[in-house]
Amino acid sequence: MSLDPFAPEISVVAKGLEGKIITIYGSNNLGKTKQATRFKNPYYLGFEKGLGAIAGVKFAAINTWADFKKVNKALTSKTTVAKARELYQTIIFDEVEVSARYCSKFICDKYDADTIASGNDGFGLWKEYETAYFEEIDKLISAGFTVVFIAHQTTDKAGKVWAKGDKRALAPIIDNSDIVVHLRSNGTNEKNEVIKSSAYLAETSEFFARSRFDYIQTYLPEFTAEALEEAVIKAIELQEEIEGITAVTYSEQKETLKSEELDFETLYKKIVDAGKLLHSKDKGEVVTGIIENGLGKGKKVTDFTKNHVEMMVGVLDDLSDEVKALGN
Repeated sequence: MSLDPFAPEISVVAKGLEGKIITIYGSNNLGKTKQATRFKNPYYLGFEKGLGAIAGVKFAAINTWADFKKVNKALTSKTTVAKARELYQTIIFDEVEVSARYCSKFICDKYDADTIASGNDGFGLWKEYETAYFEEIDKLISAGFTVVFIAHQTTDKAGKVWAKGDKRALAPIIDNSDIVVHLRSNGTNEKNEVIKSSAYLAETSEFFARSRFDYIQTYLPEFTAEALEEAVIKAIELQEEIEGITAVTYSEQKETLKSEELDFETLYKKIVDAGKLLHSKDKGEVVTGIIENGLGKGKKVTDFTKNHVEMMVGVLDDLSDEVKALGN
């Protein structure tokens, strides 16, 4: 990924559902979980016990936030994410509100508090809770899976329907969702057989829904995993046709978004080498100023630790600018 504004990356659109983030919400018994398990190669994270009538799905029973952290680490860590992605394309996160309760309890236990509000001597543990939830969700949605979040629905004071859950938990999910699907029941037919729910992909005065894809079908008469995938594929094909773009694979898109790997040892050596060169050119005070500006007054290169990697990037950039100014 280029961070040079004079040689920028160009944004691209990826084909299909791979790497997409989807939120599906609605009332009970609308087929949210059943259809989610029909996406490709699913792995079900069961905060809510939603597989009681669905057989053959690979799953993890999540009963605590610690359970989720353990599974999420296996799915997203650098040493295991490739293996996980060979096994699974879709991760199903069922359900948002329950997961938030588990995270809240985890934070309360960690800080020996009865509630989030009463913790921290009455000032609350809201920031700790929000950070803990965000960090785990961010890992999951950044790992390259199609992630399907499932939520119940709630109605606000004005009568509008929204996904249900604590706002601190919903924010990183809804804000990062490529599609938010609102489901509505169609009742039963003349034989008292349940008619598949309908899906809405655009907001109205009655409910919240949305899609990042301008050309997507905003209403699916019968909601199925296959129908949603087809709608996404057609939307991207239309975008190619109308806007003249060329959609790429998810792997190609990911390359444009990938940050440079920040390696402590490599950065440390480059900083030392740049510092030595500048010292040899009577620029020792400049080096000291850059190090102290990045790490703190009185600090030296030897004070850098592996927790300072991002700071070291800034220090190296400044040192490199000084080296360039010497004509080296």
